[in-house]
Amino acid sequence: MNTLTMAKNEIFPMRKPKKWQTLLVREKNIKIMRWIRFRDRNLRKKFSILNHQNLLGASITFGSATMMIIGAGLYIEGMIPAWLAIVSNAIFASLLHEIEHDTIHNLYFKDNEKIQDILFWIVWIFRGNTVSPWYRRMIHTLHHKVSGNKEDIEERLIGNGMKIGILRLFAMIDGNISAILNFRKLAKEAPKFKKKEIVKESWPWLVVFYTLWYNFLGLNLIHYGNLILGSPISIPYPAILESVRTFLNTIAVIYMIPNWIRQSSIQIISSNMHYYGDVKNINHQTQVLNAWFLAPLHLFCFNFGSTHTIHHFVVNQPFYLRQMVTPYVHPAMKRYGIRFNDFESMFRANRYYAAKSQAG
Repeated sequence: MNTLTMAKNEIFPMRKPKKWQTLLVREKNIKIMRWIRFRDRNLRKKFSILNHQNLLGASITFGSATMMIIGAGLYIEGMIPAWLAIVSNAIFASLLHEIEHDTIHNLYFKDNEKIQDILFWIVWIFRGNTVSPWYRRMIHTLHHKVSGNKEDIEERLIGNGMKIGILRLFAMIDGNISAILNFRKLAKEAPKFKKKEIVKESWPWLVVFYTLWYNFLGLNLIHYGNLILGSPISIPYPAILESVRTFLNTIAVIYMIPNWIRQSSIQIISSNMHYYGDVKNINHQTQVLNAWFLAPLHLFCFNFGSTHTIHHFVVNQPFYLRQMVTPYVHPAMKRYGIRFNDFESMFRANRYYAAKSQAG
């Protein structure tokens, strides 16, 4: 220690670190878990309805599906504008996504597989641009075991670990482009990934959705492209083709666009909030993404970036309770080392550490 340093220490004595600053990583993780469960217990005592998870799960499922049908009907009858139908159905579809996720963790009707299957069918039909919930149960359970590693099929399918750029963007917003970019790598690096299995688990709804989606995009690209260019194609559409375009436009407003917005929102958030490649413990698996400008995305994925890290610490908690404990848990997470809004990680292909730190 040089003379200058000794002099500084005499004038400004080093402060003794607080007890929580000296805890081991494992001890910090336990503290976070205890804080989550503490708030959870208090809320359940305060609001007795929270103890009726089956009732709440079923009500949210059937209620959200019903509201999507009502929204579709109101739009078709000309009673609400297209933007309102899109926004409302995207929000209700996001609730169904949370129901699927919680059912995967057996949080509703744990001892009744038939009712779980009914919930799965409802959430799949109303959110057609996903693989089957039964397949997702396998890859999501695996995700919690190998989060941030090559074997994490679920996150790698939505671009986690890819370099930032246009290819990653398309992987996050289009499942088929992601398949083209990632299937070969996953087949080599993730033993539980089977291309034939995921293709099989895409039938029927994922196939139906993308068939309608690409036809909707293609026909409208031709139609509006022709108009913008001054109608160089003078031959009019066949009447049947125009009828198909009109039908697809209606389906797009009430079903396809809401689900594309919902799916893109949660996949952009999830892909970027999970770390990849140098994950050593639960503290390294996720960050909290709750910056104010992410609000439009969070609107359509039930505040996923702000709450999902809580789920990694305590998995047996329904999505609405994760949201309710968030204001009380975030300060503890900050104290015990969870990162918040680490946007630089996006330029590191989701690595937790910068290259120099890894080398050290």
